Amino acid sequence: MSHSAYAESQSINNWIAATDDHADHHLKLAEQVRLLLSNPTALPSDESRQLASKLERWRYQRFNECGHSRNRMDESILDQLDQWANQLRGTKPRSPRHARHAVKASSAANNTNTLLSEWFDRECDLESLTAMATQVTSEHFSIKSADLHSDLDLRRMLLYAPLYVSSHCVNHCRYCGFQFPLKIDRIHLNRDEVLQQSRILRERGFRHQLIVAGDFPRLTSTPYFCDLISMLRQENLELSIEIAAQSTDSYTAMREAGVSGVTLYQETYDESVYEQLHLKGPKASYHWRLEAPDRVAEAGIGRIGLGVLLGLADPVQDVRAMLRHAGYLKDRFPDLKLAFSLPRIRHAPEGYEIPFDIDDELLIRMYCICRLAFPDSELVLSTREPATLRDQLKRICITQMSAGSSTSPGGYSDTTDVGAEAEHSQGEQFPVVDQRPVETIAAGLRDDGFEVRWTFGQPGAALS
Repeated sequence: MSHSAYAESQSINNWIAATDDHADHHLKLAEQVRLLLSNPTALPSDESRQLASKLERWRYQRFNECGHSRNRMDESILDQLDQWANQLRGTKPRSPRHARHAVKASSAANNTNTLLSEWFDRECDLESLTAMATQVTSEHFSIKSADLHSDLDLRRMLLYAPLYVSSHCVNHCRYCGFQFPLKIDRIHLNRDEVLQQSRILRERGFRHQLIVAGDFPRLTSTPYFCDLISMLRQENLELSIEIAAQSTDSYTAMREAGVSGVTLYQETYDESVYEQLHLKGPKASYHWRLEAPDRVAEAGIGRIGLGVLLGLADPVQDVRAMLRHAGYLKDRFPDLKLAFSLPRIRHAPEGYEIPFDIDDELLIRMYCICRLAFPDSELVLSTREPATLRDQLKRICITQMSAGSSTSPGGYSDTTDVGAEAEHSQGEQFPVVDQRPVETIAAGLRDDGFEVRWTFGQPGAALS
């Protein structure tokens, strides 16, 4: 260890001793790290990986303890713990995670928002903006028609379905239909029930399925998800997950089980609003959630979906922050495939009033800006929006849509009457607005010049 590194290490030790309520335990961990790193050729090992997990937990505990009052030494400790954990895992050297800095308006990490500022202005002509977004989408997502006698280019559209597996949740998120205080019928599916739901979706064409669950660690554990992922991969399905923020080790295990993408919305990037909305539970930790995409990418998962729940906070500031976040992630992981979704909160549990009304024009503007900022990204639209608006947006910039969705566990039945399913489902996370059957949506896409895809690969391609 160099003299400067030794001096920095001693400064960190002294700060931990002076400020950490668990100083004795954490100083012992730091000493274990130094001993293991003194022989880097022996890394990684089971011992070093376990220690890396402890450092990750310590790091987020530190985030929570120092809150908004972090000083230079706090920042040094956070970065040092991150670097140590990475070294102990034996992975490629990298700079420390700094999403906490990148998402701020003062961030100089990228100039995405500077370039697009004029388009956030309502005075900017929406018609011109949609024309640009439509052109850019066509350039990146058009394909040649399989008809040899046709010169027409088709736009591709991926259809997917959410597969809700559990509505149990320990979080107190004021806006959510799964929040812990609500007296709803909670459902947790076992593997046979999940398989039955998945096969119903497969019968409707869906080979890309999104596993969704509330946050209830005793039930929705890493082994539970890994078991479901492994089982469904044997069904020759392409799988993504939209679950609680996980550790690096958990994401690694799910990637090894066969998951290929993670969707995780920050909900709002306004930290003070975030704290007011997430009162209790693991999700109350802003930074644990904010850095989850870093952990996803570091675990080797190549597709990440970002998003904000429009209406919780200032929508313009939230989308700007999301784009800064995306720029930071692309700088760190150039091969990463990004997706964006901008769901609007239109219904909320009793006692929560939605502070911002997001009209259709603003939603369209936001989606167009995402397209222009990241031309090759997937833009995702769920069934919480009405059919007419979904049909309008698909022609502009959307490349991925859910269809025939249920937002409650066990909500799919052998009937193809999606409206009946929605009517009888209980404990929904949010109401489904576009209740058209899958075949109706698929047929409408084809009529409008789209090639419908059911996986990210070529139509009919085998899944590995």
